[in-house]
Amino acid sequence: MNKQTVQTVLQAFVRTTAVVSLALWMTACSLFDDSNKKDETVAPLKELSGGSVSLAKQWSRSVGSQGDEALLLSLTPAVSGGTIYAANANGGVLAMSRASGEVRWKVDLDTALVGAVGAGADMVFVSPASGGVIALDAASGEVRWRAQTSSQVLAAAATDGDVVVAQSTDAQVKAFDAASGRVRWSYKSSQAVLTLRGNSSPVIQSGSVFVAFDNGKIAVLNASTGLMQWERRFIVPNGRSELERIIDVQANPVLTLTDVIVASYQGVIVDIAQESGQIKWEQKASVVHSMATADDVIYIVEGGDVVRALSMTTGNEIWKVEGFDNRGLSSPAIIGDYLAVADKRGYIHLLKRAGGTYAGRYNIGGDGVRANLQSDGDTLYALTVSGKLYALGLKQ
Repeated sequence: MNKQTVQTVLQAFVRTTAVVSLALWMTACSLFDDSNKKDETVAPLKELSGGSVSLAKQWSRSVGSQGDEALLLSLTPAVSGGTIYAANANGGVLAMSRASGEVRWKVDLDTALVGAVGAGADMVFVSPASGGVIALDAASGEVRWRAQTSSQVLAAAATDGDVVVAQSTDAQVKAFDAASGRVRWSYKSSQAVLTLRGNSSPVIQSGSVFVAFDNGKIAVLNASTGLMQWERRFIVPNGRSELERIIDVQANPVLTLTDVIVASYQGVIVDIAQESGQIKWEQKASVVHSMATADDVIYIVEGGDVVRALSMTTGNEIWKVEGFDNRGLSSPAIIGDYLAVADKRGYIHLLKRAGGTYAGRYNIGGDGVRANLQSDGDTLYALTVSGKLYALGLKQ
C-alpha cells in the first residue's frame, strides 16, 4: 500500500470515528506486518556462536483458538504460583499445572474473549469482546463477578487484593471492588486520534496505580480512591500525518523501588521518578511489546527486528542485536542467563544476556507466536497463533 493510499484510508476512518484501533486498520497499514516494507526478505537464521544452547519441551497443550488472525488478538497467559492460566477466543479458560501442564480446571464462559489473562489475589481475570472484566476463582474457575467497561479491555487487569484495575481502549481506567466487582472509581484520560490495537496493563505498587495511555501520558492514581497523584506527558506526537503521530503505549510500565520506566511506539523509553514525576533519563525508541528486566538491565524489542539492552540506571545502551528483518519478534523474556524472543516464523531465539551473543534457537512451529512470552525464570511459556501452549526449559 503506497503512502497516498494509506492517507486516503486514514482520512476516511478519522471522519467515521474519533479513535481507530481496529485490527482491520492495523492490517491495512501494515504496522506490525512486513508487507509494507520495501524489502520483504525475511532475514536468514543467525549463525550460532560458541557455547550454543537450545530449549527442550517440558510439555505442551492445546488451549483453543486464538481468534481470527485479522483481529490480532493477544490472549497472553498469566503465571501465578504453581499455575498458568490461559484463555481462548471462544470463551474457554484453563488452569494448568506449571510443572506438568495437567489441567486443574476448565470453564466455558459462553462469550468471546479478547484480552490478555490477569491473575492475582486468588482470582483470574479475562475480558469479553463486549467489554468489561470477568473475575474467576483461581482454585475452581467459578465466576465470582462480572463488571462492564465503556469499551474493550485488551490488556490484563491488575489487582492488589482490594481493587481490580483495568484500562479500556477509550483511555478510561476503572477500579472494581475485588470482592464484589462494584465500581470503586474511574479515571479518564484524553483519547488519541489514531491508535494501534491494544493497551498497556495498569501496575499496582504500594497503594498506587501506574497507568500509561496511548496519548503519551502516564498517570499515578491512589489505588483506593482513584485520586490523581500526578500525570505527565512523556512523549509528544511528531509527524506530518496521523500515522507518523501514533505514539501508543503497548508495553506495561516497569517499576523499580523508586522509578517507573515506560516506552512508546515511534517515541521514547523514559525513566520517571515515582514521587515527583520528573524524567531521569530518556532514550529514543519504538516499542510495542512488553519489556523484560534483570540485574539492572531492561530489554526491549524495537520494530519487530531489533533487540536492545539498556542500563536501568542511566538508559545507556549496553548492546544491540540486529538482523531479524521481517521476522516480527515478540516480547522478550528472561530464562536463566539468556534472553528469549519468539518470531512469527515459528522460532524462539536465545541471546546471552551478557553481551547479546546469539546462542541458540528452538523451532516451535510454523504459525509462530503473537502473545507475549511468559517466564518464571527457569521455564519459558509460549502460546502459538494456533492456540498451543508450550513449556520450555534450557537444554545445554
